[in-house]
Formats: sequence, C-alpha cells, structure tokens
Amino acid sequence: MTGEKVTRTRIAPVFLTAVLALTACSSEGGQATPGEASQADAELKEPGVPAEELSGLLVHHKGARGVFLTFHDVEDGTQRSLIDLTDLALDETSSVGIEAFWHKFSFSPDFEFAAYEHDGELRFGELNAETYSYDWTGLVEPEESATFSGGAIEYLSPQFSPDGSQLWFEEQLENSEEDSRVLSVDVTDPEGEAEHKGDAPRGVETIHRVDSRVLSGQGNYRGPDNVYAITPDNQLEVLERVRDEGTGLDYFAGDTIGVVPWDFVDGTPGQFFGPIGFDRSTFTELHSLSVSDDGTVSDEGIALEATGNSISRMWADKELDRLILLAGSSYFAYTPGSDNEPVALFDNLTYEEEPEGTFQTEVLGVYPAHNG
Repeated sequence: MTGEKVTRTRIAPVFLTAVLALTACSSEGGQATPGEASQADAELKEPGVPAEELSGLLVHHKGARGVFLTFHDVEDGTQRSLIDLTDLALDETSSVGIEAFWHKFSFSPDFEFAAYEHDGELRFGELNAETYSYDWTGLVEPEESATFSGGAIEYLSPQFSPDGSQLWFEEQLENSEEDSRVLSVDVTDPEGEAEHKGDAPRGVETIHRVDSRVLSGQGNYRGPDNVYAITPDNQLEVLERVRDEGTGLDYFAGDTIGVVPWDFVDGTPGQFFGPIGFDRSTFTELHSLSVSDDGTVSDEGIALEATGNSISRMWADKELDRLILLAGSSYFAYTPGSDNEPVALFDNLTYEEEPEGTFQTEVLGVYPAHNG
C-alpha cells in the first residue's frame, strides 16, 4: 500500500540525535520556540560550497584513478569549481578501481547530497565544503538480500525529490516479473525506514538518466519503456514512452510532469528543440517543436540552419531563455525566435585545476545556481 513504512534495522545517527537535543531546549532549559529552533539549526549548519560555484556548464570526468565534476562559467568557459566523487564511486573489488558512469549518480537540486548506484545498493554522500568532495556517509540497502520466490533484492535508479528532502529509488526483485516498488528515505536519515511511494514497471528508469543520454552517448541503447518522476508535491508519476512514427520523435509523457524528451531537448519555457532524424553524431537543422494539450509533440519547422558548421550538442540555459550550442570545439548562444545567428561564447573549456587520471569527459548541461 502506498505510504506504508518498510521496516529496517538501524541505529539513529549521532549527529541527528545531538541536533534534536540541542534544538529541543532553550537557553533556560525549557521548550524552544519555533524561532529559537530555526536559529539553532542555522547556527549548527556549517556553511556549504557557494551556490555560484555549483552552477554553469556541468562536466563529468571519469577515469581509472577518479571521477569528478567541474562547473564552468557559461559566458567564457572558465572553471568555477572541481568536485571529487571518487569516494562514492570507488570499487575495491574492481581491477580498474573506478567504473563510475554518470547515470548511476543522482544529486539533490543544491548538490548538497549525492547517491551512487552500486551492486544493488545506494551509496549516500554529503558534499564537504572544505575538501570539495563527497564524503560517503551512509548506505541505503535492503534489509534482506533476497526473497525465496523473487530472488535477490536490488535498489536501483536513485533520484532526489524536487525539494531535496528525499531520496527515491526502485526496489527490484531479480526473478520477479511484477511491478517494482518505488521507495524513499529522508536525506537526514538515509539508513532509516524506507517509505513505499507506489509501484512502477520493472526496469523503470529516472528522468536524470534519460537527460544524461539526450543527444549524446545513446549509441544503440534503446532506452526504457517507462521513467518515474517525482512531482513538485512529492508524489510518484510514471511516464510512458511515445515513439511517433510520423515525425520520428521519441519522448516520455505524463499528466503532471508533461513531456520528457529522448531525442530532442527541453528548451526555453514551453518550447522544445531538436534535430529530426538525429544520427547520434551531428546535425545542421534545428527544429522548433510544439506540444499539444494531449501531450503530442509536433514539428513546427526549422528554427535554425547551420550552413557552414555542424551542431553536435545543445543545452537549454533556462535562466536566460536561450540555447547553448556546441559546434566543433566552439560554444555558441542562440536565442530562439531571433533573426540573429548564434553568438560565439568561447572555443574551449578552461581549467584552473584539471582532474587527474581521467580519460572521458561529458558536458551534461547548464545548471542554475540553487539559492534555497
């Protein structure tokens, strides 16, 4: 039943116990007022990494010696920060040490928390503002490793709620063809009781995983038939795959979340953009796409044609209602609806502190500063 608690053995975190004890009492030993409790919470919370340093063009770096994130200024490509994910992703049983693919990670909207899917469990981490790295602080794992009829139990497809308060994930049984349960834990107590939020088709994936493959890295990967989403009021919604044979467009659709693209991008508010017949390489025509009231995506024609260049990637910069285009090694800004051609921003991303021991990089998109 949705909303039921999943009993799991745990020990209450010492830090959380201390916070509750300190905020429960005023300086006179009585019950704290809400204002006093909020002030105490603020004083106890250590200052984090500045939001500006966790915004801009986000790049994932992966290698045998480590895995990192870098954030870059969208206007000039200069590096804002280097974030180390290695502690979360390190696999001591692997001969290569690190096998950390981007889609296995999930981050809270403010990047304070992270989760990493590994061997049917979820490693939970918190961003350390002193070291600019994620410290592995918890393990979200099934209470039992297997069931008699269903086989091994795995926790997969993590994603954080829009308000960052919960970590959601799929509970999948190895030998079962039944729908999976979608569970959640509170980020303040990730090893605590998991709550059953609803059910979803087996093998359901996340919007985050779909976003990481849009216009890049798909290859022959077919993708899932369903993704699960978390609505703004922290409710479960399962989106179904739509493959339009007429336009060739491929996307997921839901009643509350709306359209999640597979082979085009969610651009400026209320608009989508993408190539038609994208061959997973480059394209020269950027089409404007519209969405009807029933969720059908239609091609509205060519919005931009690249005559002397080919576009390989594009991302929405929603704060400035524009698209960032990558053509060759150069980055451009394009304002949809403008008669002007895209404006050159910079040629290459630059680094003050480049990740060492990495051999694969992937630009993941433009992330706004999260200030609350």
